[in-house]
Amino acid sequence: MKAVRLVSLIARVALIVTLGLGLLYWIAQLFAWIGLLVFLAQIGFPGIHEGFGTIGVLGLLILGTVAVFTKGSRLLGAGSMIYAFLVPAFGLTQILILVGALHWVIQAAHLLVGIGAMVLAQRIEKRYQRLKLKEHGVISARDLGTSSSATPPLLVKLSYRRDKSASRPVKKGLRR
Repeated sequence: MKAVRLVSLIARVALIVTLGLGLLYWIAQLFAWIGLLVFLAQIGFPGIHEGFGTIGVLGLLILGTVAVFTKGSRLLGAGSMIYAFLVPAFGLTQILILVGALHWVIQAAHLLVGIGAMVLAQRIEKRYQRLKLKEHGVISARDLGTSSSATPPLLVKLSYRRDKSASRPVKKGLRR
């Protein structure tokens, strides 16, 4: 479980750095900051951006592979593996798509695809943790279902306590 958390953290940090670099470049183009654009070109910005993106996508691919071999998240894993191949394909070919005044639409789509990769990495990590906790009997299957509250299932289970006058568990604050 720690390895999945570590891979997810590395992937998400790399993708956040990639996002920050991309936004910096986008802002420099938007405001025509020639000095910043020259600086980014001198440090090899595209290579750095692609390098961090590659690390993030490889992390997503590893997480997808783990999810494919975990019962209960196989479909999520397969989808993330496909997504991990689409992200760099779109990123490397975006410069050729819709060249001209409307290229900002492709840049925005590229931004959303990157954010989607970050969300997918976190979703795989959380699903894996929940399934492993269920496997070890820490939480019940009922707690894994969709609930209307924003409280994580483990905290919901820990918030139950036994009422001294009754033999059934009662939620704190809901005494009768």
